Amino acid sequence: MAVRTLIRHLQYMWASFILKVHIILDSAVKTAGPLYILLALSLLSCIIYLYYTAVLPAVHQLNSVEGIAHLIVSIWLIYNVFFNYYWCIQSDPGSPPLEFDLGADMSQYETGAPVPQMRWCKRCRKAKPPMTHHCHICKRCILKMDHHCPWMHNCIGFYNYRYFFVFLLYLWSGCIYTVYMASIPLFGTASQEQTSGKVNGVLFTFVLSLAVFGSLSCLLGWHIYLVLTAQTTIDFYGNRQRRREARRSGQVWVNEFDVGKMQNLRNVLDASGDRLWWLKLWLPLRTLPRGDGIRFPSRYGSPDAASGGNSSSRHSPPNPYSTSIASSSRESVSNGDGENNWRPANMV
Repeated sequence: MAVRTLIRHLQYMWASFILKVHIILDSAVKTAGPLYILLALSLLSCIIYLYYTAVLPAVHQLNSVEGIAHLIVSIWLIYNVFFNYYWCIQSDPGSPPLEFDLGADMSQYETGAPVPQMRWCKRCRKAKPPMTHHCHICKRCILKMDHHCPWMHNCIGFYNYRYFFVFLLYLWSGCIYTVYMASIPLFGTASQEQTSGKVNGVLFTFVLSLAVFGSLSCLLGWHIYLVLTAQTTIDFYGNRQRRREARRSGQVWVNEFDVGKMQNLRNVLDASGDRLWWLKLWLPLRTLPRGDGIRFPSRYGSPDAASGGNSSSRHSPPNPYSTSIASSSRESVSNGDGENNWRPANMV
């Protein structure tokens, strides 16, 4: 009996220690957020400065047609990078409202669909819509939370994920462009007169841009996969566990939010609902995503807010679970912060 009591006491002490470590780490990440932003801006500014003072003059004369063309392209890339970075930091990712209306009209969904059930956040003491998770650093639930990004000093969620994704896309493109331009005087046929006194700056720019490009390729590739499969980083791990559990029971788990790769892509990037939505990715636009962050398109019945070209829904007040049973309708109720939501109705 004494041994069991000692073991329980040690387990309690260990759990308390781990909890304190988590609290300290969360506070450290939140406190260091502005430093991460400063470091990111310094890194970007360093590459930009070296590009204009060493790389571009070593490739083209700035008063030539080619030099002016590269100047325009680089300014366009830089502006889009900083525009999306700024608004990703400034935009609130969104939190679920306090009240949920479960008195829904279920007529638009499949016959025989399960009755909606909610997950519950014991920290915020309110219901959590599909793909909503509690951020231990921000101390609140975040709509369609992907992760807390220290480089943004913000959570990446429903209302700023598009800015985050486009930021990665433009920064990755800018790195490719800089690596290409820096490789010309290093490995190409640039004249010795142009490269004179700029070799060290060009080489440093090439190495730094190549390193950032390598890291961004992995990160951007990961988020492209998540977008095309209609998942967030957090939900990916939960879905993987559900898929394993389904496989052990001889079934196949299906992600109900996956409505096809192209439609999944549009659900994230198409903020206007028109056919030329992809053209607007070339422009720095401040826009809200379609939908409310609570209802999502589902292969079991898509809300009007997320299908077709209805973009007006992004201006309407959220009405969680009023007509959506996208994820929580097939989930079991969880009284903790853990995503204990294995969904038998998703088995085929």
